[in-house]
Amino acid sequence: MPRPSVPLLSRDQIAIAALAQLDESGTLTLPKLASGLNVSVSSIYHHFAGGREEIIERIRGLLTGEWPSPLDEDLDWRDYAEQWAHGYRAAMARHPHVVPLLTLQTVSAPETLASYEALARVLRRAGFADEDLLHAVSVLDCFILGSALDASAPLDVWADSGDPGSALRAAIAVTRTQPGDRSLRSFELGLHALLAGLAELLRVSPPGPRGRRSSC
Repeated sequence: MPRPSVPLLSRDQIAIAALAQLDESGTLTLPKLASGLNVSVSSIYHHFAGGREEIIERIRGLLTGEWPSPLDEDLDWRDYAEQWAHGYRAAMARHPHVVPLLTLQTVSAPETLASYEALARVLRRAGFADEDLLHAVSVLDCFILGSALDASAPLDVWADSGDPGSALRAAIAVTRTQPGDRSLRSFELGLHALLAGLAELLRVSPPGPRGRRSSC
C-alpha cells in the first residue's frame, strides 16, 4: 500500500491535542494523547523525539501566538510592558493547567524567546542595565503567571471567618460588590505597582554598561 502523500500527523496537530487534554483533565500523558489521535505512542515520538517535555514547549510556542501581534518597540517601555503583560496573562489564563508545566522547564520555543527578546530590547533601550534587566523580566514573568493562575481561582478565594471585626472579612465583603473580574482588577493594580517599582529602579540605578540612562 503506498504511503500517504500528506503526513497523518503534524507537530502542531499533536500539540493542539495535548493542550486540549490539559485543558480538559489537567494532565498530559502520551498514551492518552496517542489514543485520542488514533495513533501509536511511537508516532508521537516520531514528531517529538524529546517526548512530553518537547510537546509542552511546542504548546508554549502556540500560546505565544495567542498574544497580540508584534508590539511597536518604539512605545514607551511602560506602555510596551503593560501591553505585553496583558497579552501574556490573557493567553495563559485561558489554559491555567499548562502554567505549572511551563515553569518546570527552560524556555526554548522560538516564538516565545522572540517575544522575551523584544521586551528585553525595549527595557535595555530605556536604560535598564544588564545586571537588572533579567531580574525585571523575571519579576514580570512570575507576576503574570501567578495572576493567570488566580484567574481560574474560586470566586471566594478566602473563607469568611465570621469575625465581625476582621479586616479581611470587611475587604472580602466590599470586593464582592465591585463590578467586573476581581482577578483582573488585582492584576491591573499589581501591574501598576510593579511598573512603578521598576521605574523607580531605573531612576536610582547607575547608567547601564553602555552609558545609557532613562530620562524618566
